[in-house]
Amino acid sequence: MTNPTSPPPDDRSLNRAALERVLARAMELHVRGEDTDASRSDQLSESRVLDIAREVGISPEAVRQAIAEERARSPLAEAQRESDAMLTDPTISAARVLTGSPAELLGRLEALLARDESLSVIRRYPDRIVLEPRRGLMDQITRSMDFGGRGYYLSRASEVVVSVGAVDARRTHVALAADLRSTRNKQLATPVWLAVIGLLAGAPVAVLTVYPWLGVLPPLLLGWLGWKLARGAWRSLRRQALVSMERTLDKLEYPERPSPAQQLLTGLARSLLPPK
Repeated sequence: MTNPTSPPPDDRSLNRAALERVLARAMELHVRGEDTDASRSDQLSESRVLDIAREVGISPEAVRQAIAEERARSPLAEAQRESDAMLTDPTISAARVLTGSPAELLGRLEALLARDESLSVIRRYPDRIVLEPRRGLMDQITRSMDFGGRGYYLSRASEVVVSVGAVDARRTHVALAADLRSTRNKQLATPVWLAVIGLLAGAPVAVLTVYPWLGVLPPLLLGWLGWKLARGAWRSLRRQALVSMERTLDKLEYPERPSPAQQLLTGLARSLLPPK
């Protein structure tokens, strides 16, 4: 029943961004207006969030998935931007909801990243692992030679974070994030070095000619050329690293089937070797 003292509803529509702000503010006011001790704090339990969602007509499945995505969100991906400009945030991320338990998917992802990207775990948490490129001599040789054509694009990151969060009994939200800051900074050094070379080349021109301003042209031209080369290399690397992330998630969602030759070898091994 409508409160007689409340103003009549306004029929004007709201766009999506405005609707999100209105719902977020309404949720904040709703929680602040309650009298329970739990509502006075800045945190709510999952069951309370589900109760509030039911009151506003949001399905529990959507809320559980949103909670899982929030819990699995990596700190590396919080400031990610869609732009591929060199001076924006250099982190990239990809996420997907997949069938399987968090522990199972986390173990499979660790194995995939070790095999395909030459990464190893440096920190381990219940719902998250942090990886970095393997530093062994043979690993570096393997990545530099790249006989299998893998690219090892995620091994260019200083840190890769894998996070998982259960959506329900069958599904898990999986998120990957990579920090490409060190590689981006190395590419930014290209225009700097070329500008320095141009400055050294232009110094005699500025001193020995009757047009000293000509000495400014070499560093400007070489610096501009270096910037164009570095920006193109950065955009290519960022795009390939994102593709590598999505391909890794594809392998989780659609596991690769062994080839007929591999199936034959596996069958022979099982038939010839005694059972354990």
